[in-house]
Amino acid sequence: MLRSAHALAELHDRRSTSRDPLFVAEIDRRRSELIDDIDEWVERELPAAAIGADSIGVVVDRMARAWVQANLAIDREGARSDNTHKHWYHLAELVDGYTDLVSAVADGRRRS
Repeated sequence: MLRSAHALAELHDRRSTSRDPLFVAEIDRRRSELIDDIDEWVERELPAAAIGADSIGVVVDRMARAWVQANLAIDREGARSDNTHKHWYHLAELVDGYTDLVSAVADGRRRS
């Protein structure tokens, strides 16, 4: 799962700099595959969990995108800018949500 999460971050990084619509479409196709891989892994590891709204794969993809955006904000505007702070705060919110989701899945209250 960690390899897939890392690959998602790399794909979001490439996507953020690409102006080629075909390349972006290929990146998005690969992201979809990685999201499915994460969800299948969770399904294998926790098959008895109840159904939920967002899958862990989708949440990991959002965190990867937010991480790339936060790092781009640092590169472009510096660590002290309001925009950089906004991006890192958003990432922290996603991490909190991910933690809650993983706990719910692990407890069997929710499905990936």
